[in-house]
Amino acid sequence: MGQDLGKRMKRRSRGGGRPAKARRRKVPPKQRNALKTTRRHSSSTTVQMELRTSEERWRSLLNNPIFGVTFLDDHQRFITTSRTFQNMVGYSDAELRQITPLDISVPDEREINEAFFSEMRQGKRQHYEMIKQLQCKDGKLIWVHLYVFAVTDRKSGTQLPFGIVFDITEKKQAQDALQKTRTELARVARMNQMVAMTGSIVHEINQPIAAIVANASAGLRWLERTNPDVNETRAVLRAILREGQRTDNIIQGIRATFKADVETRVSIDLNKLLREVLVVVQGDHQDRPIEVHTDLDESLPFVAADRVQLQQVIFNLITNAVDAMNTVTDRARSLRVVSGLNGGKSVVVTIEDTGTGFAPGNIDRVFDTFFTTKANGMGMGLAICRSIVESHGGRLTVSPGYPHGAVFKVVLPIGRSSSDDR
Repeated sequence: MGQDLGKRMKRRSRGGGRPAKARRRKVPPKQRNALKTTRRHSSSTTVQMELRTSEERWRSLLNNPIFGVTFLDDHQRFITTSRTFQNMVGYSDAELRQITPLDISVPDEREINEAFFSEMRQGKRQHYEMIKQLQCKDGKLIWVHLYVFAVTDRKSGTQLPFGIVFDITEKKQAQDALQKTRTELARVARMNQMVAMTGSIVHEINQPIAAIVANASAGLRWLERTNPDVNETRAVLRAILREGQRTDNIIQGIRATFKADVETRVSIDLNKLLREVLVVVQGDHQDRPIEVHTDLDESLPFVAADRVQLQQVIFNLITNAVDAMNTVTDRARSLRVVSGLNGGKSVVVTIEDTGTGFAPGNIDRVFDTFFTTKANGMGMGLAICRSIVESHGGRLTVSPGYPHGAVFKVVLPIGRSSSDDR
């Protein structure tokens, strides 16, 4: 018996006997449950730490002093707002939960905001950016740079707007002051140019006019003699004729300064020029948001024109339209630009606004030199615009808008440039 026991012990020491599975030590049920509980506790602790970290990050985002944070529901009502945003607009978090961003937007921007919200809700847009105004609780207007992103709600799958808002009021005020200074300097420069040009014109015309007056006086003296000297009078009249012709030549030279040289005319894509000018005007007038509607005939033929002069005409007309809507608050500030054929021999560009328009007695004086309805205007812009258009063989007209504003029409003949003919 002792030998058998020894053999069994030797076999076990050499790796014989039962398989390894049979040799594993069984863990008692209580100890096994304790291990499972430990693993679950460790996993739960990890999740809690991740949640705590996420909450701390969110809290840091909400509490940052640099930009405001907003979160909206699917009805566009504020769910959460940061203290920075609350300080911007003067409303408490509880007050903001009762309103929407549209309630604190200026009238002209509500339709644009509503369109963006709708597109985001439908999944057509994932983000948008805009510079706009917000009306604070005390009635004051502030400028903000707004970034909005679509965040998917886990429960409903709806795209909810998450916004980051920067207060740029001081920056806008500085930009406006700078732009005002630049505008005033440009106006003074134009006035100085006008004074210089007027002085030159006066100097050039004064000499022949003085000669005409002197010769006319001499002619009268010859005729008042007892025996009028016909030959001397004839010579004086011829001198008057020469000086009159000289005056006419000077005037024609001045007019030629404002006329387009046929050699500088090229084929112009009018629609492309209109789009370029609209981009420039909108960039220059970001502080005055307007609705821009275009209806451009893509089959429009090219026109032969001096590109710079035609661009200046369109720029002046569109700028005037924007300026005419500066004081409008009871309706949308809307600019409509349309291009199309006018019969078979010309094209027409229509520029329509919803501004203050012209008084009935002034509509016929719009293109008169030195007539203006602007406080700082010189009354030269529209007169020069008409001169340029007419030098291209076209017409510039104006009529009252309905029910508000004014409608300007530029009609230009269809034609090839001189370079196309060569």
